[in-house]
Amino acid sequence: MANYGTVAGADTYHVEAGNAAWTGTDAAKLAALTRASQYVDSLALRQRKNGTIYTMFSGVKTDGRTQVLAWPRVGAHDVDGNDLEPDVVPVEVRYATYEAALRELAAPGSLSPDYVPAQLIKREKVDVVDTEFFGPGANVENPLQPITTVVRSLLSPLLVSYGGADVGVMVV
Repeated sequence: MANYGTVAGADTYHVEAGNAAWTGTDAAKLAALTRASQYVDSLALRQRKNGTIYTMFSGVKTDGRTQVLAWPRVGAHDVDGNDLEPDVVPVEVRYATYEAALRELAAPGSLSPDYVPAQLIKREKVDVVDTEFFGPGANVENPLQPITTVVRSLLSPLLVSYGGADVGVMVV
């Protein structure tokens, strides 16, 4: 399986960050890194109004369709226009993966929960207590995916929003 970073890299990152919860076997950590890598890639995906999907990562996969994960990429740049090496996974992606892996190690599957829409509860009343939860806002891409602000913040320099809008022509 493909993933961003290594167990040794994640160990060093979490020691330096003071994340004492990064514990377990190397096999469990590697599995968490693999799931976290998939989660990180999913954060860059967007859907246009016409239903097509695009990525907010610039450039294209270095090895094309045979490459499982989004990185490394040819022709990629950050939001400041700095070119990124075509054979290197950016440090932002590795660190975001390490942060996501910490959450996956603690609660496997928590970053990509399964659900059955027909079983969702909008309102629940027990005796006199009535609870209703707010739904996602209109701009939420995947309402069931947890929002991990530290992961999104780490990735933000690599998320380029070009090409994401539906193209239209206005005639006057």
